Amino acid sequence: MSKNIAINILSKHKAFVYDRIETNAGNAYSSATGKFTAPGDGIYVFHTTTPTTDTSYCTIEIVKNGAIKDIGFVSAGNHRTLSSTMTILSLKKGDVVHIRVGLLYGGYYLESNQYVRMTFSGFKLA
Repeated sequence: MSKNIAINILSKHKAFVYDRIETNAGNAYSSATGKFTAPGDGIYVFHTTTPTTDTSYCTIEIVKNGAIKDIGFVSAGNHRTLSSTMTILSLKKGDVVHIRVGLLYGGYYLESNQYVRMTFSGFKLA
């Protein structure tokens, strides 16, 4: 993400759309929807970081074809903190993976700025 996300604009199951794209070989990630569509069968690795500060908190869900495959939780007291997940998934061509807001969220904002970055990345392992 290129900027902080205000918690008050989030809703349960809202997909995160990561707007800062460094590499998108094959264009499998859609910057319009925030969804990754597997270009072929294989084992894929996905990684997320979700930072927050100022008593904010949020659960994030890694979702494959509508089913939750992993969950991260970030909760800051009066300091900066982050959640990091690495999820390995077996995908078929056309399977869709995305990151969304989970059941718990509150506070002020998820942080993404010049000090720390909210990220989503993935690659085919085998």
